[in-house]
Amino acid sequence: MSSLLCAFEIESSGCYLPPKKVSYTDIAVLTGSDPAWILKATGVENRYYAEDETIASMAAKAIQNAMAKSSLKFEDITLLIAAGGTPDQPIPHNSALIHKELNLPNSITPFDVNGTCLSFVHALQIAASLINSGMHKNIIIVSSEKPSIGLNYKWPESAALFGDGAVAFIISKTDKQKGILFSNFETYSSAVHLAEIPAGGTRVHPKNILNQDSDQFLFKMEGQQIYKAASLYLPAFFDKCLTTNQVAVSDFKMIIPHQASVLALTLIRNKLNIPDEKYHINVNKYGNLVGASLPMSLHELIENKTLVEGDKTLLLATAAGLTIGAMGIQL
Repeated sequence: MSSLLCAFEIESSGCYLPPKKVSYTDIAVLTGSDPAWILKATGVENRYYAEDETIASMAAKAIQNAMAKSSLKFEDITLLIAAGGTPDQPIPHNSALIHKELNLPNSITPFDVNGTCLSFVHALQIAASLINSGMHKNIIIVSSEKPSIGLNYKWPESAALFGDGAVAFIISKTDKQKGILFSNFETYSSAVHLAEIPAGGTRVHPKNILNQDSDQFLFKMEGQQIYKAASLYLPAFFDKCLTTNQVAVSDFKMIIPHQASVLALTLIRNKLNIPDEKYHINVNKYGNLVGASLPMSLHELIENKTLVEGDKTLLLATAAGLTIGAMGIQL
């Protein structure tokens, strides 16, 4: 394996889940579906729905939980990156609203990164690069997502998949052998419309839609088509990633996939020949958290000490677009 691409260390992490827990039986009622079918199709037993909480308020709580475990103060932080695909509003950006929610010092600059399910990986790459450039020393990355607001219960399989929540990581400059080992992405834009919310931007603006209850404002996902595309492209991408970076599955303590349905995760794991014990699945507990999915898994594995200092792990995800990404990190 080659030397570090970008050095950084995880100072601390924290998460927040809304108090409202929604079971697969609750989803069955909302969608008019059989509970057994919902559970079989998604594997999601429970997920959490935000009610009064906003993206900003959930993010603020996750950040506060991370800061409570850190030796740093907000005055030590110079950058806040909000990494996610579900905004509170188009303008201003999520990170500015989070900045206001926490009443952060003026010296902390906020900006957003939206790569949908790969948002955290993109943000981590940017943050590590900025730390290595010397421009920043301590950075907060927070992924806060509220997909429940845009679910279409006419599409029970996709509506049953998603949950809300927030995860924050504080990363810092280090002289130790920690950080990004490699980072690879490929985009297949022929699949760009397989997962989308068509309305709400300038192309399909709300003022041009007479029916404000239009399905164009709701999330649409062609689940089978996305799985077929991922199955077509992911194995070759994964093999190329391992070969290019001179690594093997055995080099990693854990491989953390984006949390799609349990069925899709299992099929992908088998296609990639990854041992069960190295493959983390928690979608049954939280649902698909969009951009917060990968950091939630990483946070969980660090918290329960499955991953410890020195361990190598691989973050692997597909995102709307269709983009596939893999990042190797050493803790």
